Amino acid sequence: MKTHARVVVIGGGVVGVSALYHLAKKGWSDVVLIERKELTSGSTWHAAGLLPLFNMSYSVGQIHKYSVKFYQELQEETGMNVGFRNVSNIRLAQTEDRMDEYRQYAGVASTIGVDVDFLTPDEVKDIWPLCNTEGLVGAIRHPGDGYIQPADLTQALARGARDRGAEIYRNTTVTGISRTASGEWKITTDKGEITCEHVVSATGNFARQTGRMVGLNIPVIPVEHQYIVTEPHDDIKARQAAGLPEMGVLRDSDGRWYMREEAGGLILGPYEAGAPACYVDGPSADSEYELFQEDLERLEPHIESAMHRVPAFGESGVKKVYNGAIAYTPDGNPIIGPAWDVPNFWLSEGHSFGITAAGGAGWQLAEWIVEGEPTIDMLGVDPRRYGSYANESYLKAKNEEAYENVFVIHYPDEERGAARPLRTAPCYDRLKDLGAVFGQKFGWERANWFAPEGTPQEDHWSFRRSNWFEHVGNECAIRLRMPACWTCRPLPNAGFPALAPRPSSTILPPTSCRRASGAYRSPCADRAWRRAFRIHDPA
Repeated sequence: MKTHARVVVIGGGVVGVSALYHLAKKGWSDVVLIERKELTSGSTWHAAGLLPLFNMSYSVGQIHKYSVKFYQELQEETGMNVGFRNVSNIRLAQTEDRMDEYRQYAGVASTIGVDVDFLTPDEVKDIWPLCNTEGLVGAIRHPGDGYIQPADLTQALARGARDRGAEIYRNTTVTGISRTASGEWKITTDKGEITCEHVVSATGNFARQTGRMVGLNIPVIPVEHQYIVTEPHDDIKARQAAGLPEMGVLRDSDGRWYMREEAGGLILGPYEAGAPACYVDGPSADSEYELFQEDLERLEPHIESAMHRVPAFGESGVKKVYNGAIAYTPDGNPIIGPAWDVPNFWLSEGHSFGITAAGGAGWQLAEWIVEGEPTIDMLGVDPRRYGSYANESYLKAKNEEAYENVFVIHYPDEERGAARPLRTAPCYDRLKDLGAVFGQKFGWERANWFAPEGTPQEDHWSFRRSNWFEHVGNECAIRLRMPACWTCRPLPNAGFPALAPRPSSTILPPTSCRRASGAYRSPCADRAWRRAFRIHDPA
């Protein structure tokens, strides 16, 4: 094992190997990956391999889009078959509210550059003839969607990284991480020590244990996820014998499950209520290719839903049930970027859709490390969006909630209730007595709106007008609104030259601040005083 590298990546799942590959592709060949067991032996090996492009987050949507395109190019580059199947994906809708969600998503998809088509129930039947379309109001389809073989993908990434000079050390356990007097990192392993400028933590189920080595409370706790693999079904085998294409990935969002073909049978993966957090203190030291005991009783409502929607599923015998850990964060989005208060320590953790995100996460992390900033807006996955309030009990409750809510309708103004109230101001009870309906920011409860006497103190969300609309309108008619979400900072006159390259305009009306690359960063408004400037920016 070498004793110095520019970057050390810890973790040999698909996420860590992708980070290694993209760093090497950026020209940093002096990079090393350390894996405690074998590549993919954590959560990657048991993943279903789906590549969903659907995501309401601009940050995550961009990451997923890159991954799907990159995986096809990787197969050509390395000559290794990654098992990519571009079979498309259909998301069903049983309600108009669900269709409203899809309509809003279509706007996000258009911005990102992802193709999405709207389907009628008859069109769903044409593409998925085994689907019972009774009760459907419509659907959307991603023609570029599909699935991949996670282990094959990881090995192709590893080959691509090695071909560019990167090194991978398997069966090597990290036992300590510390800073040297020169500011470099020293990684202590059971095979020796290695110093480096940067550390990338991509340790999946071990994220919290890795974080503790450098004093970080990484807000990641895994949740159990089960999926069922069936025996082959005659109708699917007949389609294969006739040379017909795969029917693609089917998602019944209102039934809260996904399904796809697998070796002449079907895979069913529900996102059920009651799935427990696991590995709260991390897996055991000898954990490798680990699964939990299946619990089909938790899945009963979803199994019944799947049997109604796809009768062939109910006619197939069960071949295998997988129950493995998937890393989660409180909002379900991964944590990608620089750690807070720990220089040159980078995180790519909490990937609940790690196969889909791995390519894009590695791409942006490499850009951030090598170039100094990412090339897309990474606000939705920035590690600094959480604070010290995200303790163990909070994470367990919120991560289980995030898992359970994967398929629920996500409204623009939703406020999830688990682990709340957590932080409250002294006036909390008084505001509640006055009719306040609360949301939360950074763990703090804050009044979003006030319900008049006789009106329930609860939210009813909608993509059109939620129940707060009328009441907030009445409040606005009688109050003076102060811009409390903006800060005002006077700067000495001598400070303006340093700001000059950043604001996109030196004219005094409202303007914006830019990154060094010219990308938009933040709105601001500057006003000239006699000997100083005043900068307003979002707090």
